[in-house]
Amino acid sequence: MQMAVAQTSLGPIPLWTPPGAVASRKPVVLAITGAWADAKDMIRTHEVVAPAWDAAVMRLPGNGTPPLAETSVAGWARAVGEVVDQVFTGRPVVLAGLSVGALVALGVRSPAVRRVVAVEPPLVMSKLWPLAPALRDRWRDAPAERPFIEAVFGVRAGEAEERTYFDIFDGAPPADVVAGEIPLYPERRMERFPSLLDEPERAWLAARPGVSLRIAPGAGHNIHVFASPFLVEVLLCALDKALAATEP
Repeated sequence: MQMAVAQTSLGPIPLWTPPGAVASRKPVVLAITGAWADAKDMIRTHEVVAPAWDAAVMRLPGNGTPPLAETSVAGWARAVGEVVDQVFTGRPVVLAGLSVGALVALGVRSPAVRRVVAVEPPLVMSKLWPLAPALRDRWRDAPAERPFIEAVFGVRAGEAEERTYFDIFDGAPPADVVAGEIPLYPERRMERFPSLLDEPERAWLAARPGVSLRIAPGAGHNIHVFASPFLVEVLLCALDKALAATEP
């Protein structure tokens, strides 16, 4: 893999790609990782979608990469839209996002984006009880991360302010939303994260026009780890739909 840097109006965004992917004319999958994830979380995307598609991977701004001038899901989505329009000009694009990266993917508004695969986008931040202790600890121990934690999760010292992301679907491209089968509630001891999408949010997604809700069997939040064959199936199906939508 090699790294290229895309310049946006809010600052630089590094992209990891296989050689030749930026200069190619193939359709492209742009994967956006979640909070505190490494680019390697989706680094093999190109192996899954090749040879018909190229792939690129980006991390959330400020998560091991330079922060942008604006710290918000909406701001990051605007910057990703610029990346799509500048780096992948004239190419059909499918965005594949994980967790907070899925929220960013859903917020991108570019005519090049034909479809979004959104894996476990957390829509109601006050319900994220499995993450709450870690978020409070990071807010306390990593001051440089406070703008991100406050803006995206609404967590700050001793208090939390609600953040919801239902409106990010307004005007979004067609989307496949993938949720884990292991329910968020009730709160209990668990060896790994459950899904971060509660039942009311799943019902809302299931009724939303333009959204296809898929449930990953046996998985919680980290579907790309614990249900990767299912996720690959969803992604490849989404690519077929995206290409079909571009044909005259």
